[in-house]
Amino acid sequence: MKRTAGWALGAVVALALAAGCDGSTDDPGAGPGSGATTDPSASASTDPGPVVTCPDDVALDPDPALPDAVPDGATSVRLCAAAPGEVTPPLDALTTNVSGVVQAVNDQPVVTRHCSDRQLPTYQLAFGYPDGTSFVVAGRYTECGELLVGSARRARAAPVLDRFVRALKTQRAGLPRPSSSVRAADLDCAQPPERFTWPLADPTELAVAVLCVGAIDEPAKARRATIGSDDLAVLERNMATSTTSTEGMFCPYNPRGRWIVGVNGWGDPITMEAGCVGFGLHGAEVWIPRGRARAIVQDLASRAR
Repeated sequence: MKRTAGWALGAVVALALAAGCDGSTDDPGAGPGSGATTDPSASASTDPGPVVTCPDDVALDPDPALPDAVPDGATSVRLCAAAPGEVTPPLDALTTNVSGVVQAVNDQPVVTRHCSDRQLPTYQLAFGYPDGTSFVVAGRYTECGELLVGSARRARAAPVLDRFVRALKTQRAGLPRPSSSVRAADLDCAQPPERFTWPLADPTELAVAVLCVGAIDEPAKARRATIGSDDLAVLERNMATSTTSTEGMFCPYNPRGRWIVGVNGWGDPITMEAGCVGFGLHGAEVWIPRGRARAIVQDLASRAR
């Protein structure tokens, strides 16, 4: 019998509330050990056994038959979608320091208030166990900003997702960087930016990318140019140094622009949105191409078809 739990809440995200109440800089703890494998879902030091898959559905309410905390002993955890478009789940599961994510959930205090918002959650986390069972936690960034954990509601969804993302980033750092199987021709200029999973979708780790040029509101009609691997390496190095912040800056709307879409070697989609002064990196941080990088972008734009 599966240990399953989930909910359906929060499709409209209250970003200001999430930033003010749910932020976390929790350290995910120790990363993977030696003996790295090329399988991004595998542990770098031990065999986690069966790796959990995402559930087929999302429950609406707490289940009194389930515990009010994530059971100990989970060996894998996977980020899963809930409300359409809220998160883009990574292809790989976390199989190292799973206990740190379990702790991040169980450390959240139980809340007794009842949320009237019955929309879908922002995300789900599926915890897998050696016997093949699973336990699913759901979190939302809407007004209540809470977790559904078995029979209980717990406070603050953001610290838990933050712990998972940082732990997965650490796990990847101990593994060989894979090559992307995605072709530039398969990329879509309408690809949305990542939400809630930074720093997994780091533009400085793009493996395949195209430059899109055109009307921002009509991305399907945008002209595009494939960014070659040598040029992409130059752009990524420039991204690390030629940045600025648009915090507090007034940016007039420009219906036309340039933006970059691509994927990294792990399969995470990455979109660098067009801004008034450059390409979006993360939050208010933007990249302004300079020197050789600027020349490459201008050349790509002139060749876009």
